[in-house]
Amino acid sequence: MAEHKLYLGDLIGGSLMIKESQLIAELLLTDPTKEQWDDAIVDQNILQKRSPASAKRNAATIRKRIGSLNSDFLHALSKANHEEAAQLMMAATLINSPLLADFMRTVVMDAKRMYRESIDNKDWEYFWEDKSRLYPEFAEMSKSSTYKIAQVAFKVMTDGGFLESTKTKILTNIYITPDVRTLLIDMNKEDIIQAMEAY
Repeated sequence: MAEHKLYLGDLIGGSLMIKESQLIAELLLTDPTKEQWDDAIVDQNILQKRSPASAKRNAATIRKRIGSLNSDFLHALSKANHEEAAQLMMAATLINSPLLADFMRTVVMDAKRMYRESIDNKDWEYFWEDKSRLYPEFAEMSKSSTYKIAQVAFKVMTDGGFLESTKTKILTNIYITPDVRTLLIDMNKEDIIQAMEAY
């Protein structure tokens, strides 16, 4: 896969989808065949979506985010309470999208150091322009695609509890739970802890 696509990850795929992700984690732990996967997603409609197309799309996005993570992570996610599930899915999304992890580690961290109460669309635009120098393909993307990526990034951060809302974008402080921290350390993902705590 092209380097810029790996860096972006599947950010455009949508929000954290916490409850759905827990169901997919449970399904992945059974190591399903393609037939079993399709049966669960389409026939049984475990995600309770209105159409098979949206069920497949959401399931594919979640699979991209958590499919390569180990069984300890999947097990923890499937059994977690809402707060821990949100933190685990935020971690999974940051692992999948180094771009968003870098945004958290640079822009969000700087904003907190400067005691800013919130971030805004301009912060994302400057960050995107900066990354477009490294990945010229970003500059070639359509306005609607880059807008959608920004919207999803803010939605993911809100779902994860890092912003008060997508509208105000007021920054909140997140304290990673001990179980989530231990899991990420065991996976050698201290950089993800750093991005989530923005210290």
